[in-house]
Amino acid sequence: MKVIVVGCGRVGAELALSVAARGIQVSVIDRDPGSFQRLPSRFVGDTVQGDVLDLAVLHRAGIENADGFAAATPSDETNLVAARIARDLFDIPNVVARVYSPQHGSIFARAGIPTVVSSSWSANRMEQLLRHPGLIEVASAGHGEVRFVEVKIPEHLAGKPVSILLEKDASHPVTLVRGGSAVLVSLETTLEQADLVVIAVQPSHLPKLNALIAGGSA
Repeated sequence: MKVIVVGCGRVGAELALSVAARGIQVSVIDRDPGSFQRLPSRFVGDTVQGDVLDLAVLHRAGIENADGFAAATPSDETNLVAARIARDLFDIPNVVARVYSPQHGSIFARAGIPTVVSSSWSANRMEQLLRHPGLIEVASAGHGEVRFVEVKIPEHLAGKPVSILLEKDASHPVTLVRGGSAVLVSLETTLEQADLVVIAVQPSHLPKLNALIAGGSA
């Protein structure tokens, strides 16, 4: 598998390092050669200096053989154009872009480009930590209509069934981790203290779930 990361800022460099550490071939493109200093000596991927909108630069990065493409430059316009080139011209099946301005998110959506809106994600994550400190959000689906939260079972819920954490049509259990091993979970599974339960939940149920974990009522 080969991935191209465009933009070697903090996000791009961290992404490239993380992907390379998993044994995936990575090429990083940036017009500023000094930006590659963000990559530590242990980085085993390739670096390509140049403008991502220059087809010759993309060819030097090996875009013909790429399976994934991440546009993470500081420019939303550049990210959009680069992502569309990668998808439409080179038929890369997995393309994602970083969006700095939330107002531009709809443009990427209309183009069918999956995005990460950094400011919106940070704000939503901080709000979640402030409002629901007993829960850890590990992922979300769609535009956040469904969230996956990890719940550490406190002593007062030990011995109770998983169903006590749920609300009809608003949440569903996914997995349970006990003693380092993960298993699929049913509504009848008995909880033990320190179990980690991942639940798919609609945001409307989070206050009630948080109150339950804290030992109170919604």
